[in-house]
Amino acid sequence: MTSLSTSARAVLAELVRRGEATRPQVSQALGLSKPTVSAAMSELEEHRLVTAAGSIQGYTGRSALLYRIGESAGHVVGVDVGVTRVRVHTQTLSGRRLLSDSREVGEPVAGAATAGALLRETLLKIGEDGPLRQVVIALPTVVSDRDPSAPSHIPEVREMLRALPLPEAPLLLENNVNCAALAEGSVGVAKGASQFGYVQVGVRIGAAVVIGGRLLRGASGWAGEVAHLPFPWAPGHRPEPEGLERYLGAEQLLARTAAGWPGSEGPPPGTAEELFQRAVDGSALARRAVAEHATQVGRLLMAVVSLLDPGLIVLGGGIGSNPLLLRGVQETVSDLHIPVEIRQSDLGTTATVEGAAALAREHALQRLIGAD
Repeated sequence: MTSLSTSARAVLAELVRRGEATRPQVSQALGLSKPTVSAAMSELEEHRLVTAAGSIQGYTGRSALLYRIGESAGHVVGVDVGVTRVRVHTQTLSGRRLLSDSREVGEPVAGAATAGALLRETLLKIGEDGPLRQVVIALPTVVSDRDPSAPSHIPEVREMLRALPLPEAPLLLENNVNCAALAEGSVGVAKGASQFGYVQVGVRIGAAVVIGGRLLRGASGWAGEVAHLPFPWAPGHRPEPEGLERYLGAEQLLARTAAGWPGSEGPPPGTAEELFQRAVDGSALARRAVAEHATQVGRLLMAVVSLLDPGLIVLGGGIGSNPLLLRGVQETVSDLHIPVEIRQSDLGTTATVEGAAALAREHALQRLIGAD
């Protein structure tokens, strides 16, 4: 590991944050003297962690060199092993995307093989882009923060991880919804918000909470796991474990729609995408199904708001980020009379892999500059 002076670490972190900058800009941002910044830049250039990237004209007419992250700073990989699709993003430490790819998963059992093949291909393609600093794999399961790098602590995904061609680089496992929330806070609609909730609605459901810019994990990593709530709560019904996820997931949405779909209207929608498209095209039955689902999703958000009062909730996922859902959700939550803003994700289904890559960059930088 490269040993850097304190000033060089600070300058490197600032360049990662900005993407590129001149020495005067870094000096002003960090409150360091120009000679100190110049010495730090020279140190970083010696290690090939930064490189000159042209020049810009200043107000006085003098030009100043621009610096950016160099090739020896390396890159990171974010992997989203989803229920229906696997995605891989590779990025430099400053967030510049090198390569993105995705592949459908025919069935959940095939997820490991699909992720393994895609990760293997990606690593071969980016082999010359400096050292691989960090890999973060987002998984649709609870990940304990006591030792999030140990696959043995997650029996449900142990076999899947054995099938992955894990490189000789630090590995971190993270929950997929947590990653999506991190993406919203770094590059999405919650950017700049220090506190917000994230609710994902798609094939499955999930939630995450960010407070003070950090994920709220709970005592054992279960914070936000609304999918495990029993449902329904009603007289004469015995709540089923994980019943809320089944009820709000895409499969039961389509099943409820099909049950009330008259034969005179032709075959019912076969996918959530088709259901929402029919609603856009004017189908009254599809609009009614979407509105009813929006009400149910709104009730889930009411629970999140009542417990945490986050002030802002980002609604994401394949279904949650659809604009048709927003009005019904807002109307339902407004009955609670607790001030909350609801924003829909514009990252859509890529939020998880974006968050995995962002988390990988954060850990790689901390290790590179020797942060605790």
